[in-house]
Amino acid sequence: MLIRDYQQNELIKLNRFIQSIDEYRMKYHLRHIKLTRDYALLINRRLGNPVSSKKLSYAALAHDVLKEKTFDPTSPDREYDGHIIPSDIIKYVRSNLDTLEIYGMDEYFNSDVNWHPLAGGIFLHKELGVDDPEIIYPVIFHSCPIMAVYETLSYNIRTMVDIIMLADKLSSNYIRINYRESNVAVDLDAVVFGTNGKQFQYDIGLLVARLINENKIEGDQVKITNDHYLNRVLENNPWIKIGKIGGNKKWPKRKSLAFLT
Repeated sequence: MLIRDYQQNELIKLNRFIQSIDEYRMKYHLRHIKLTRDYALLINRRLGNPVSSKKLSYAALAHDVLKEKTFDPTSPDREYDGHIIPSDIIKYVRSNLDTLEIYGMDEYFNSDVNWHPLAGGIFLHKELGVDDPEIIYPVIFHSCPIMAVYETLSYNIRTMVDIIMLADKLSSNYIRINYRESNVAVDLDAVVFGTNGKQFQYDIGLLVARLINENKIEGDQVKITNDHYLNRVLENNPWIKIGKIGGNKKWPKRKSLAFLT
């Protein structure tokens, strides 16, 4: 699928409309998806640009398109530019298992994957006509990749999934530290890029991103996924002994390299 700049701009407008129910949430949401895009492009460059930057940008801007924190499932669906915006995300997913089946995800709709990544993938396919697996899977899997499906995918798609998953966590972690001044378990930007910005700990970053998410989502699939990323770290760094992430605390604010993309 060929992605053009105007499509990314339209996607930002769509995100703004969907989240416009709550202005505070909308501002956070737009900051988050744009920073996710910037981090994804930065990671891709550090990896030697193995995947399409245009597709990465689109997937990053789309990954939370149906983030449901401000949605009221009892409200009627909305419409934007001919696209139906569902209000009940769970109902939307359960009503579109045929679309998930295309991507081998129909058996996992009730698993450890959050509802909004599945809904986002369905929405992209049905409403926006996106059927490129290099975009759909990163959206569906940005919260928790299902390893039984992930391991069947091509190198490019798996790389897209990993980059978006890490970029998503980098963005939310950075915003919590530098804008919300919240207590968090770890400065993920420092883990991945070092406090001097000259490091690049990709596999370790992926694992830490998974461990950060471990407290939010529990279940068998989460454990399988986390074990996958742990084994990747141990295979590449056999001297490392993995411990638990510590308790939350305030971290010093820093300028992120993502802002230089």
